[in-house]
Amino acid sequence: MEKFLAKFNHSQTSSSTNGNPSSLIDDLNLDSLESDLGKRVPIAHYNNPRIKDEVRKHYIQKGPCQPKMDSYPPTKIGKRMRQFCKIWFEGPYSKWLEYSVEKDFVYCLCCYLFKDDFFHGSTSEFYTKTGFRSWNRALERFRKHVGDVNSIHDKCFNKMLC
Repeated sequence: MEKFLAKFNHSQTSSSTNGNPSSLIDDLNLDSLESDLGKRVPIAHYNNPRIKDEVRKHYIQKGPCQPKMDSYPPTKIGKRMRQFCKIWFEGPYSKWLEYSVEKDFVYCLCCYLFKDDFFHGSTSEFYTKTGFRSWNRALERFRKHVGDVNSIHDKCFNKMLC
């Protein structure tokens, strides 16, 4: 966890630290941040707002984790074997849908990054922490997750685009 914490250079004067906000995030190693959401530190664990903003910017610049594989692991759902389809990375879900190779679940990048800014309380964490894997109903559930204008996802998505 230490690799995600900002370290202060104690040899700096307080005026130089206050004058340069980026000095608070000097030691945040953005290259060490996991692409796979199944391995990521939850965004809420970044207590320093400057670090949280840098982490968000990093993930927005990288874009959603969308590994293009020839085949994805099958999962038995009911009596049939189902699996993630890489074509779901195209079209309306292309800017936010993430797939975790580690966990074989999908997640929502914009909700991972900004959901806590818009909603505090217990709500579905399928697309931010738990992950979603009901491949037989994926498109239906993706549409439901996106919701209407002013849904939590819509607000998170718009904030990600700003």
